[in-house]
Amino acid sequence: MSLRPKSNARDFSLDTLLRACATRHADREATVDGPQRLTYVELDGRVERMAHWLLGKGIRPGDRVAILLTDGAPYLTILLACGRIGAIAVLLNWRLAPGEIAWIAGNAEPAMTFANPRFAALLDEAEAGEVIEVDEAHDPHGAFEAIVSHDQATQTLPDLAAERPLYMMYTSGTTGRPKGCLQAGSAVASSAMGFSVRRGFTREERLLSINPLFHVVGMQQVAAMLACGGCSVFAGRDDDSAAVLDLVHRERCTTTSAFPTICFPWQAMEPVRDGIMPLTNYTGGAGMGRPQMYEFIEKEWDARVVGGYGQTEVCGFATFIDYPDMVEHPRSIGWTMPHVEMTILDPDGNQLPPGAEGEICLRGPSVMLGYWRNEEATEAALGHGWLRTGDLGTMDELGLGYLLGRAKELIKTGGENVYPAEVDAVFAEMPEVADAGCCGVPDKQWGEAVKAFVVLNPGAELTREEITARFKGTIAGYKRPRYIEFVDQLPRDPIGKLLRRELSARPVSEDQAA
Repeated sequence: MSLRPKSNARDFSLDTLLRACATRHADREATVDGPQRLTYVELDGRVERMAHWLLGKGIRPGDRVAILLTDGAPYLTILLACGRIGAIAVLLNWRLAPGEIAWIAGNAEPAMTFANPRFAALLDEAEAGEVIEVDEAHDPHGAFEAIVSHDQATQTLPDLAAERPLYMMYTSGTTGRPKGCLQAGSAVASSAMGFSVRRGFTREERLLSINPLFHVVGMQQVAAMLACGGCSVFAGRDDDSAAVLDLVHRERCTTTSAFPTICFPWQAMEPVRDGIMPLTNYTGGAGMGRPQMYEFIEKEWDARVVGGYGQTEVCGFATFIDYPDMVEHPRSIGWTMPHVEMTILDPDGNQLPPGAEGEICLRGPSVMLGYWRNEEATEAALGHGWLRTGDLGTMDELGLGYLLGRAKELIKTGGENVYPAEVDAVFAEMPEVADAGCCGVPDKQWGEAVKAFVVLNPGAELTREEITARFKGTIAGYKRPRYIEFVDQLPRDPIGKLLRRELSARPVSEDQAA
């Protein structure tokens, strides 16, 4: 028998949404993960048992529990169980290098880490607390199934504050050190509701979940299924484009935000089969230079395409724009979703009139609580009463936002953030390199790619292949330079600051590919 505290009337979280679904949609599918299918009442039961198990292991409200897993029902179960007892889930990016994981673990200090065996090497340098292995095979005799399949209710679940943190996602910082973005369960739920309402989701929705849950886009979409009572269908991490397309048809997935690298090949794979393409909703980025793909999806699949803009700090997409409006208003990021406000501020925090260029700022219930153990960065981001996104843009008289460029020289490649300082620091350790700097350059596949400019010491020799080899295992693969240009000197101002805008204006050629 479950032992629960009295309900808090102000409480609103992913757990609220799950419990509502377990009551109203008890026997409807909540998740499809390989061979395993869970109804909402089954998922809720597993979350309950995991929550009691965590309490039995000494995890208390505010303790951190790290998750280093591939996407699937176990990941979602652990996250929701953390929310049920007030623990803070630390969502680790398995694309990072061991040293990066170690730094995050040192900052977050998790008491426990759930890890897939395939990522074991990533924890070699980390103080990750007790490590619980969770594989992808759904072994009925495995440790994870033992936890979630047997009654663990031995004590009362704690009474929790309404605005309690649910998870931390770490974002890259300008110094090369990531920041732990702390989100309340209520913020994640508000974002999920806004997403679901704006997309017109119903309980018939079936999500092709292919964006990783450590990334805010993947998390927001799965949370939206909890908001509408839909089903999350998790693609296998090793599935290729053909396998994912088969999954779409087999499970009748209706919505997704699949990577362009997944969707592009579909055009040659007969995506419409027997006159049917189940996908009726596709979420992408606004103004991302993919008009041909969007047009194909709209016309050939008869699906509704929306683009959007958002950040980790606001739980994902904050704006949406429908495909016809994308065509009419090129480069626009659209209008805000129901739960978000947007404005343009000058450096002093003053609101600017329509058409004026400034910093895109957001506010609403999905804005982060702050950065973990980083008061200075939190004040800089939230000190004016708005979330200062660090992105430059404008708004017109209709309320449409336009993204002009990224402040602080952030590079966004394949949905991931890369700060140049992270890449520059690797070059600084190479004895052959006298000077180096990087910037983002346009890339058809990833939106942006990292390009490095390298000045060698006199007499030194270093090839592009050798540079790429030295980057491996040092920082995440998506942060490595995709192009390298050897130059005699880098452009700098009188005080020595690198002029990255001048670098990004230089042409990119295939012979520079690394």
